[in-house]
Amino acid sequence: MTVFPDDHRDGDLGGRPGGEGADPLEQLLRPQVEFLAVPAGAFEQIRRRAARRRRVRAAVGGGTAVAVAAGALYLAGSLSSGGTDEEVGPPASHVRTTSAPATTGTPDPQPSTTRPTTGGQSSPPPAGGPGPTAGPTKGGTVTPTPTGTDTGTASSPMCTADQLTPSLGGSDAGAGNLYRYLVVTNHSATACHLTGYPGLSVLDANGRQIGRPATREPSSYQPVVLQPGASASDTIHTANQMGTCLPESAKLRIYPPGSRASLVFAGQITICNDEFAITPFAPGTTGNPPS
Repeated sequence: MTVFPDDHRDGDLGGRPGGEGADPLEQLLRPQVEFLAVPAGAFEQIRRRAARRRRVRAAVGGGTAVAVAAGALYLAGSLSSGGTDEEVGPPASHVRTTSAPATTGTPDPQPSTTRPTTGGQSSPPPAGGPGPTAGPTKGGTVTPTPTGTDTGTASSPMCTADQLTPSLGGSDAGAGNLYRYLVVTNHSATACHLTGYPGLSVLDANGRQIGRPATREPSSYQPVVLQPGASASDTIHTANQMGTCLPESAKLRIYPPGSRASLVFAGQITICNDEFAITPFAPGTTGNPPS
């Protein structure tokens, strides 16, 4: 019978059932393994290190989130803009119809500048004038940069439509141009001020608008304080019977600067050659610049 070493127990290479003892080579070839004990406190140290790593990651993540939020707020603040504009607002449904009474009260002092004339005829009003410099235009709208030091505006509110009486004043012509003066008078018992351009359109006898509203001629301006009975005016510019002319108006509609209410009054203006523009308000009754 063939005997293999792996068939014996206890290292008995002789194949005897009882075996007489373990083989000495077995102890050399298969030594007993002794495992090292885990150092005391090792697991606690590992847990503390893991907790520190988690805290560091959380702190770094929170700091990054705060930095991103701060950057977003700064960018939003940089891109935002604000400001006030006392110019005419969009039309509203409230309309008050007025007649054109005679101008009363003493007009405010007139600036010394006058429109130059050539050969007895007046030339078109200049685009600029004394006072503040007009800012850049956007879509035909002049952005004002007022520099006036009129202290009356600090204590007087903007004039409302209910405080004003509009009318057409005098006229001037020259070099194929026609100029009419749009006059507004403060008929209330309190002072108020106007700043900038009104809204203006011409109407037929049935109140239907003729053509487009007036555009704005770029010009400098400053607040005009109207004491009770005082007047301000601007200049309406069109061509003098040149090119194609629209039907003559029977009425005019004006929106005072900063007002959503309009005033309708009788007045005849003929728009020709698609020229219909207006200047900002100035003191007095002879337009801007005064004639």
